[in-house]
Amino acid sequence: MTPDRFAELAAAHGGDIGRWPQEVREAARAALAADPHGLGALLAAETDLDRLLDLVPAQAADAALLGRLLEAAPKPRRSAGAWWAGLAAGLGLAVATAAGVAVGVASGAGERLDRRADAILAAAYDQPEPDNAAEALPELQDEATDL
Repeated sequence: MTPDRFAELAAAHGGDIGRWPQEVREAARAALAADPHGLGALLAAETDLDRLLDLVPAQAADAALLGRLLEAAPKPRRSAGAWWAGLAAGLGLAVATAAGVAVGVASGAGERLDRRADAILAAAYDQPEPDNAAEALPELQDEATDL
């Protein structure tokens, strides 16, 4: 450990190496053993500062200070425009869905599937197409509806 790094750690964590981060304590003790006069004086100065700081009583923040801090904190934005935009998007999707269903029902897609199924069955069995495909083969009607 360099003397500069030792000085940084002493300034940040104080004169007691036992209060320093665990991963640097062994290296700090080795550096102190290598230079007991120079680094020892540095630790003594930091220990004196620690004692002075320990004399100052800790004060809890009072309610008035907390109130001022909360009042000064930035407020979250509550935009009515964002709410209206979300509502408009939802309504737009609902209208598009309803229009798609209406167009599908009005176009008679189910009837075209029934006629196509009738033609396929008639061709497969070399028979004339039945007048009512739903009575001829009900499960084909269900499959056509599911498509």
